[in-house]
Amino acid sequence: MTTANNRNTENQPALDVAAILTTLRDEVRAQRFAQGQHERTPLEHELQRSLDEIELSRVVSAHWPLLGKTPLQRVVILMNKVVRRYLRWYINPIVEQQNAYNNAVARTVQLLAEGYSDLKEQLHDLTPEDHPSIDQKTSEQSLGRSAQAPQTIDTFQALKAEMQQCAVAEPPAHLPDVAIRQHAARLRVHQNVNAHWPLHGVTLPERIVAFHNRMVRRYLRWYINPVVEQQNTANTAFTTTLLYLVRLDAERRVQLAHRRAQRVSEQQR
Repeated sequence: MTTANNRNTENQPALDVAAILTTLRDEVRAQRFAQGQHERTPLEHELQRSLDEIELSRVVSAHWPLLGKTPLQRVVILMNKVVRRYLRWYINPIVEQQNAYNNAVARTVQLLAEGYSDLKEQLHDLTPEDHPSIDQKTSEQSLGRSAQAPQTIDTFQALKAEMQQCAVAEPPAHLPDVAIRQHAARLRVHQNVNAHWPLHGVTLPERIVAFHNRMVRRYLRWYINPVVEQQNTANTAFTTTLLYLVRLDAERRVQLAHRRAQRVSEQQR
């Protein structure tokens, strides 16, 4: 009998828990959208707009049309095309590496935005009937100890000693929201790429070489400057999106702290 039950259990198809959860989550999202509960905040609208800007500007191209109207312009354009074709071995690998990095950053930022959207839904689902989290259990235990403290501690020095012992045993606080703001301030400083840095020389041969390099750089502006401008556009979109994500992170943390405070106050009642 037991063998037959085992065979029946083995013949039953395995349930795909992940697929079931995904289906349920999609249904919940659809219901909220139909009920008007999934409205975006102005910050989320700006974030989505910046994500669209990233999608439009993340690909840098080193080959754009070179057109000329007059015969002289066509001769110059033909010469530029030959030069560009010759320099593909130099410029194209740089552009390809930059595009690979841009794609990775764009994907990471998109996943972060989706993660914050999912966190918003979890905060919306958080109700007083849910089971208390680990942080809330810790808060309840600390509240219980505080309620029992007046019965066992009768002097200020003993209370101070106990607080010091608890402080030593407390793990170091991890505050990523504070650390990220320091790096966010540097984004705008380093987002612009400059293709025209100073070229100087001290001795006469060095000045001649610097002058020659400036002339070459001046000629190649038609080739290099558009690449730099495209990358600067992408960098601006990245910076704007990351700053919006920092603001959204702070907003979600405030909401989470507010919900936890509500849960603790409800447990005290």
